[in-house]
Amino acid sequence: MSNKRTTHILARLEIGFRTDAARLIELEQELTKALQRARQFGREQGSPDAWNTSWQQQWDNVEGILHRIRAQVHELRGCVESNEPDRFQKALAAWAAFQAEDAKLVAGLNAIRTQAKNFSAAVRRDWNLLAHTLEPHLEIIHACGQALRIKLELLKEHSKGEVDRVVQDILGRLPKRTFTAGVEAISYEQEYQQAFTELQREHHKFLGFMDVVQALLLLVETPDERVAKHHSLRVDEA
Repeated sequence: MSNKRTTHILARLEIGFRTDAARLIELEQELTKALQRARQFGREQGSPDAWNTSWQQQWDNVEGILHRIRAQVHELRGCVESNEPDRFQKALAAWAAFQAEDAKLVAGLNAIRTQAKNFSAAVRRDWNLLAHTLEPHLEIIHACGQALRIKLELLKEHSKGEVDRVVQDILGRLPKRTFTAGVEAISYEQEYQQAFTELQREHHKFLGFMDVVQALLLLVETPDERVAKHHSLRVDEA
């Protein structure tokens, strides 16, 4: 597995582990406002009624999907924090639903991106600026889901106290940064690669954390693949 992909996963997990419930709610509010601006964008271009109706319907679909995804992330968080005997079954059901809705989100964003290609070149530049503000919010939601999935796997074999301790130890070894709109999901690549090397060297200390991360690597696209094919709304400006 490539070093670049490994550092990307560590960067994303760091975002997910550091995003607490209060910050996630705040980010959801910011995302709601950004979605409203994106929805309004087509209307402001004076587009034909049929085109604008389709544009609004596409956004209705995407907002509904995101609402369900956020609910599933909250469900996962609740299961991880719970002591209920059936929390693993509930959490896995929430994860499966998360994955299914993500596939729908990819299709929905692709439909919007296809329609946005009808904008003029000048308007597409403005659209890409707006789209760029949305993408980090989508990335954070996914980062939280993946971080919770890591915790869930660790909780199968260890106590919550042990898992919390390991996560805090991991975070202490990763380069800390603030992830906000407009900041790329992968940065500080050399620092993350160094941290990963150190974690591998002390693998025995981390309760299987690195094994779970390595398994997760098989399920995640590279950063370029993710932006190009999935959760991006940007279009060619030429």
